[in-house]
Amino acid sequence: MFSERKLGLRPERLRQLLHYVPETGLFYWRVSRGGVTAGMQAGHPHSDGYVLISIGGVTHYAHRLAWLYVYGEHPAQQIDHRNHNRSDNRIANLRQSSHAENARNTSRRNRPGFKGVYRKRSKWGARICVDGKRIYLGVFSTPEEAAAAYDKAARLHYGEFASTNEMLGLLPARDSGPGTPDSTIAGTPAPRQVLRSGILGCLCQMPTAPA
Repeated sequence: MFSERKLGLRPERLRQLLHYVPETGLFYWRVSRGGVTAGMQAGHPHSDGYVLISIGGVTHYAHRLAWLYVYGEHPAQQIDHRNHNRSDNRIANLRQSSHAENARNTSRRNRPGFKGVYRKRSKWGARICVDGKRIYLGVFSTPEEAAAAYDKAARLHYGEFASTNEMLGLLPARDSGPGTPDSTIAGTPAPRQVLRSGILGCLCQMPTAPA
Protein backbone atom coordinates (compact mmCIF):
# COMPACT_ATOMS: atom_id res chain seq x y z
CA MET A 1 0.00 0.00 0.00
CA PHE A 2 2.88 2.37 0.88
CA SER A 3 6.02 2.57 -1.22
CA GLU A 4 9.21 0.98 0.08
CA ARG A 5 11.08 4.25 -0.42
CA LYS A 6 8.69 6.05 1.92
CA LEU A 7 8.72 3.25 4.49
CA GLY A 8 12.51 3.22 4.31
CA LEU A 9 12.73 6.56 6.11
CA ARG A 10 13.76 5.85 9.71
CA PRO A 11 12.56 7.99 12.63
CA GLU A 12 16.15 8.71 13.64
CA ARG A 13 16.94 10.10 10.19
CA LEU A 14 13.72 12.13 10.17
CA ARG A 15 14.61 13.71 13.52
CA GLN A 16 18.10 14.55 12.26
CA LEU A 17 16.67 16.45 9.31
CA LEU A 18 13.52 17.98 10.74
CA HIS A 19 12.17 19.38 13.97
CA TYR A 20 8.47 18.80 14.59
CA VAL A 21 6.34 20.88 16.97
CA PRO A 22 3.40 18.72 18.16
CA GLU A 23 1.46 21.73 19.46
CA THR A 24 1.36 23.44 16.05
CA GLY A 25 1.84 20.50 13.68
CA LEU A 26 4.62 22.34 11.83
CA PHE A 27 8.00 21.02 10.70
CA TYR A 28 11.25 23.01 10.51
CA TRP A 29 14.52 22.07 8.82
CA ARG A 30 17.38 21.36 11.20
CA VAL A 31 20.01 21.44 8.43
CA SER A 32 20.69 23.50 5.35
CA ARG A 33 20.35 21.43 2.21
CA GLY A 34 19.44 22.14 -1.38
CA GLY A 35 17.29 25.25 -1.52
CA VAL A 36 16.47 25.36 2.18
CA THR A 37 18.31 26.68 5.21
CA ALA A 38 18.21 25.53 8.80
CA GLY A 39 15.26 27.01 10.68
CA MET A 40 13.00 27.33 7.64
CA GLN A 41 9.52 25.87 7.83
CA ALA A 42 9.33 22.65 5.85
CA GLY A 43 6.63 21.56 3.45
CA HIS A 44 4.22 23.05 0.99
CA PRO A 45 0.45 22.68 0.57
CA HIS A 46 -0.93 20.43 -2.13
CA SER A 47 -4.05 21.29 -4.10
CA ASP A 48 -6.00 18.68 -2.09
CA GLY A 49 -5.20 20.45 1.16
CA TYR A 50 -2.53 18.10 2.51
CA VAL A 51 0.99 19.30 3.34
CA LEU A 52 3.85 17.63 1.47
CA ILE A 53 7.52 17.42 2.48
CA SER A 54 10.27 16.15 0.19
CA ILE A 55 13.13 14.19 1.77
CA GLY A 56 15.86 12.66 -0.39
CA GLY A 57 13.81 13.03 -3.53
CA VAL A 58 10.81 11.26 -1.99
CA THR A 59 7.60 13.20 -1.28
CA HIS A 60 5.92 12.44 2.02
CA TYR A 61 2.64 13.53 3.58
CA ALA A 62 3.39 15.68 6.61
CA HIS A 63 0.72 13.97 8.71
CA ARG A 64 2.42 10.60 8.23
CA LEU A 65 5.80 12.11 9.08
CA ALA A 66 4.31 13.57 12.26
CA TRP A 67 3.19 10.11 13.29
CA LEU A 68 6.61 8.63 12.53
CA TYR A 69 8.38 11.44 14.40
CA VAL A 70 6.31 11.11 17.58
CA TYR A 71 5.71 7.35 17.76
CA GLY A 72 8.87 6.08 16.09
CA GLU A 73 7.11 3.93 13.51
CA HIS A 74 5.24 4.39 10.27
CA PRO A 75 1.46 4.29 10.70
CA ALA A 76 0.04 0.92 9.71
CA GLN A 77 -3.20 2.47 8.43
CA GLN A 78 -4.42 5.73 6.99
CA ILE A 79 -4.16 8.89 9.10
CA ASP A 80 -7.38 10.75 9.77
CA HIS A 81 -7.59 14.45 10.66
CA ARG A 82 -10.13 14.68 13.45
CA ASN A 83 -11.24 18.25 12.64
CA HIS A 84 -11.36 17.70 8.83
CA ASN A 85 -8.56 20.26 8.30
CA ARG A 86 -6.00 18.43 6.17
CA SER A 87 -3.27 20.97 6.89
CA ASP A 88 -3.70 20.76 10.69
CA ASN A 89 -1.02 18.23 11.56
CA ARG A 90 -0.96 18.66 15.33
CA ILE A 91 -0.44 15.21 16.78
CA ALA A 92 -3.60 15.59 18.87
CA ASN A 93 -5.55 16.02 15.63
CA LEU A 94 -4.24 12.82 14.05
CA ARG A 95 -5.40 9.24 14.51
CA GLN A 96 -4.98 5.99 12.66
CA SER A 97 -8.06 4.75 10.84
CA SER A 98 -9.16 2.24 8.25
CA HIS A 99 -10.26 3.49 4.83
CA ALA A 100 -13.92 3.11 5.85
CA GLU A 101 -13.41 4.98 9.14
CA ASN A 102 -11.56 7.77 7.34
CA ALA A 103 -14.39 8.08 4.83
CA ARG A 104 -16.94 8.40 7.65
CA ASN A 105 -15.13 11.45 8.97
CA THR A 106 -15.86 13.49 5.87
CA SER A 107 -17.61 16.85 5.97
CA ARG A 108 -19.26 16.30 2.59
CA ARG A 109 -22.86 17.46 2.44
CA ASN A 110 -25.66 16.98 -0.06
CA ARG A 111 -28.07 19.40 -1.75
CA PRO A 112 -30.29 20.08 1.32
CA GLY A 113 -27.17 21.30 3.10
CA PHE A 114 -27.06 18.54 5.74
CA LYS A 115 -25.19 15.27 5.92
CA GLY A 116 -27.35 12.18 5.46
CA VAL A 117 -30.45 14.12 4.36
CA TYR A 118 -32.36 13.92 1.08
CA ARG A 119 -35.64 15.25 -0.27
CA LYS A 120 -38.61 12.87 -0.10
CA ARG A 121 -41.57 14.42 -1.94
CA SER A 122 -42.52 17.36 0.26
CA LYS A 123 -40.71 15.85 3.26
CA TRP A 124 -37.12 15.05 4.21
CA GLY A 125 -35.53 11.63 4.55
CA ALA A 126 -32.46 10.55 6.51
CA ARG A 127 -30.09 7.69 5.68
CA ILE A 128 -26.64 6.44 6.64
CA CYS A 129 -24.12 3.97 5.22
CA VAL A 130 -22.80 1.26 7.52
CA ASP A 131 -20.35 -1.38 6.29
CA GLY A 132 -21.32 -0.76 2.67
CA LYS A 133 -25.03 -0.97 3.34
CA ARG A 134 -27.49 1.91 3.21
CA ILE A 135 -29.83 2.23 6.20
CA TYR A 136 -32.95 4.40 5.89
CA LEU A 137 -33.78 6.23 9.11
CA GLY A 138 -37.22 7.63 8.38
CA VAL A 139 -39.04 10.61 6.83
CA PHE A 140 -39.37 13.93 8.64
CA SER A 141 -41.21 17.21 8.30
CA THR A 142 -38.05 19.37 8.29
CA PRO A 143 -34.45 18.86 7.12
CA GLU A 144 -33.27 19.73 10.64
CA GLU A 145 -35.20 16.78 12.11
CA ALA A 146 -33.77 14.47 9.44
CA ALA A 147 -30.26 15.78 10.13
CA ALA A 148 -30.72 15.13 13.86
CA ALA A 149 -31.78 11.55 13.09
CA TYR A 150 -28.64 11.09 10.97
CA ASP A 151 -26.47 12.46 13.78
CA LYS A 152 -27.96 10.03 16.29
CA ALA A 153 -27.31 7.07 13.97
CA ALA A 154 -23.79 8.31 13.16
CA ARG A 155 -22.88 8.46 16.85
CA LEU A 156 -24.29 4.96 17.33
CA HIS A 157 -22.55 3.30 14.37
CA TYR A 158 -19.38 5.38 13.87
CA GLY A 159 -18.43 6.24 17.44
CA GLU A 160 -15.39 8.55 17.59
CA PHE A 161 -15.24 8.68 13.79
CA ALA A 162 -18.71 10.19 13.50
CA SER A 163 -18.83 13.49 11.62
CA THR A 164 -22.22 14.91 12.54
CA ASN A 165 -24.20 17.91 11.40
CA GLU A 166 -23.86 19.26 14.93
CA MET A 167 -20.05 18.98 14.78
CA LEU A 168 -20.05 20.81 11.44
CA GLY A 169 -22.04 23.66 12.95
CA LEU A 170 -25.14 22.88 10.88
CA LEU A 171 -27.27 22.07 13.92
CA PRO A 172 -27.27 23.62 17.40
CA ALA A 173 -25.93 21.57 20.28
CA ARG A 174 -28.47 18.87 21.00
CA ASP A 175 -30.66 18.98 24.09
CA SER A 176 -33.13 16.31 23.00
CA GLY A 177 -33.42 13.43 20.56
CA PRO A 178 -34.23 13.78 16.86
CA GLY A 179 -37.72 14.65 15.77
CA THR A 180 -40.47 12.16 15.23
CA PRO A 181 -40.85 10.85 11.68
CA ASP A 182 -43.86 12.20 9.83
CA SER A 183 -46.72 9.74 10.16
CA THR A 184 -48.60 10.93 7.08
CA ILE A 185 -46.51 8.78 4.76
CA ALA A 186 -48.00 5.32 4.96
CA GLY A 187 -45.77 2.45 5.92
CA THR A 188 -42.85 4.56 7.19
CA PRO A 189 -41.54 3.01 10.43
CA ALA A 190 -39.91 5.01 13.22
CA PRO A 191 -36.15 5.56 12.90
CA ARG A 192 -35.28 2.95 15.53
CA GLN A 193 -37.32 0.33 13.68
CA VAL A 194 -35.71 1.21 10.37
CA LEU A 195 -32.25 0.90 11.91
CA ARG A 196 -33.05 -2.73 12.61
CA SER A 197 -34.89 -3.64 9.45
CA GLY A 198 -34.09 -1.16 6.71
CA ILE A 199 -30.70 -2.37 5.51
CA LEU A 200 -30.62 -2.54 1.73
CA GLY A 201 -28.06 -4.32 -0.37
CA CYS A 202 -26.78 -1.30 -2.27
CA LEU A 203 -23.17 -0.20 -2.00
CA CYS A 204 -22.38 3.28 -0.74
CA GLN A 205 -19.98 5.50 -2.62
CA MET A 206 -17.16 6.26 -0.23
CA PRO A 207 -14.77 9.18 -0.86
CA THR A 208 -11.16 8.19 -1.21
CA ALA A 209 -8.39 9.71 0.81
CA PRO A 210 -4.66 9.45 0.20
CA ALA A 211 -2.63 7.25 2.46
